[in-house]
Amino acid sequence: YKQAFDVFKGGDNAKAREMFNKFTEQFPDSTLSANARYWIGETYYMEKNYEQAVLEFQRVIKEYPGNGKVPAAMLKQGLAFKELGDKKSARFIVKKLIENFPNAEEIPAAKELLQKLK
Repeated sequence: YKQAFDVFKGGDNAKAREMFNKFTEQFPDSTLSANARYWIGETYYMEKNYEQAVLEFQRVIKEYPGNGKVPAAMLKQGLAFKELGDKKSARFIVKKLIENFPNAEEIPAAKELLQKLK
């Protein structure tokens, strides 16, 4: 995981994505699997492949429902929907984030995004 994250920080999104995918395959029950899946979504987001980013962030939300990465995945999913021009889906996911995780550190950014989506 650390090696994949270092590659990600170094800017090689494709290689990092490959490494994070291998990590989630080899260690599906690791506490870091949700993080790895989140960073896969982030690589797609950074490449402006918003459709794929939405799908990867959805996997974090669906496959790791109790994980601390879920609010971050929901926020990034909302941002990706916004970039795709799908304001309705963006609003829906951001409102759900605010309702379900009122104390998450992502809430100020979520509220700001919601204002921009009106």
